Amino acid sequence: MEFFQDVLGIVSEPDLLATGFTVARPNDPTDGLFEDEATDNLMARWEFIASEYQIPEMAQKSVRVPIDSKSVEKGLIKVKRNTSELLYELTKRGVTAERDLYRYVMDDVTALANQVITRTKVAKNELLATGQVTIKENGLDLTVDYGVPAAHKGLTLDLGAGAAKDVTAQLQDIADLASDAGVQLTGMVCARSTVSKMRQNASIQKAINGVSMEGVLVTNDQLESFLSSEFGIGQVITNDLMYSKPRTLGSDGRPVTDKVRYFPKTACTFFGTGNGMRLGIGLWGTPPEEQIASFEQVSPSGENPYVYMTQWAEKDPAVVWTKASGLFMPVLFNPDSLYIATVTETAG
Repeated sequence: MEFFQDVLGIVSEPDLLATGFTVARPNDPTDGLFEDEATDNLMARWEFIASEYQIPEMAQKSVRVPIDSKSVEKGLIKVKRNTSELLYELTKRGVTAERDLYRYVMDDVTALANQVITRTKVAKNELLATGQVTIKENGLDLTVDYGVPAAHKGLTLDLGAGAAKDVTAQLQDIADLASDAGVQLTGMVCARSTVSKMRQNASIQKAINGVSMEGVLVTNDQLESFLSSEFGIGQVITNDLMYSKPRTLGSDGRPVTDKVRYFPKTACTFFGTGNGMRLGIGLWGTPPEEQIASFEQVSPSGENPYVYMTQWAEKDPAVVWTKASGLFMPVLFNPDSLYIATVTETAG
């Protein structure tokens, strides 16, 4: 574990290039709906997928559906860190062995890559919860609109005792709205608390077990079986995972962590993956850093990573920088596949 060309902070080429190949997280439920795919031409792949909309089309002269593509290649995610500053702090605390310093730098490289990966999970969940993705970083402030109809985004799921309609009727309305658009609902995404409230809801309890069983908690298995048999909702995905926004310093000089949910607690999104297909794809393109990287992009597998790691040294002042970057945009196959509701509770 020796630093590259004896430059303190620059790690070896193989170690740097081995980072960024694994972006799927086993505990992240959105990865199953938007699997990650690498492409050499993000724009071309986006246009092909979006124009088809994953809807079977009769074999005759077809017209490709136009999409708003001006924002697609703006999905550049990048974060850099002063590696020399890290080494300075470590040596002040008594870490002087090169092997130990090397390990700390590699841990920092991995942490930077994970920040880029976390941003892609935020984008996937935002698309699910709102039907769009906002980009407000790296000097940009724009919104990528996926064409989800406004009528599909302004729904309400009232789980309160005073709701104007019982929950089963509300779910049927959403299923009918999807059916009118040619979509069969197949799943839903929400917070675990929403599932708990549905299990406690009187109309759900009566629908599953009869009038005499009102007030008796419905099990998860019973609820899932009911949703599947009555509305075709065979996937009930709960997401309570959280991430941290960039840390700031508090008035006491200590880091402040601002925790945020990936998927909002008050949102419940119903979706239809018609024809047995996926809901979408997480497309990874080639960031500009690949062409100007300090190191050759070569790996034992012969493939490019999802997240690109680059390092460089400056002479005045003498500083080593490490940067992680990725070009990423989630793609929604069919704008009619999402039905986004706000969870409310009207008192009885």
